[in-house]
Amino acid sequence: MSKIIESLRGDMAALHDAGAIGKMAMREFDTICPPPVRKFGASDIKRLRERLNFSQPAFALHLHTSASTVRKWEQGETQPTGPALKLLNIIADKGLQAII
Repeated sequence: MSKIIESLRGDMAALHDAGAIGKMAMREFDTICPPPVRKFGASDIKRLRERLNFSQPAFALHLHTSASTVRKWEQGETQPTGPALKLLNIIADKGLQAII
């Protein structure tokens, strides 16, 4: 089912880019079928943090978690899940300004 939804998402995006459907239609589609949440590995998290020029404590502050949690993610001891994983996806896709 997810392959079908992702294919449809691509078609919807192409229609939006061509001007055939508006922003509201895209928002409605995303409400019905939210985009998938990508997994982030240790190196992905570190690369994202460094791209933002943040220390681990500063990055943790923006994610509302602890510096030790960010350290554990970057060392592969644990993996982000739930809201933290969603925030990482948003920051990676839209930048830090999307959450502040």
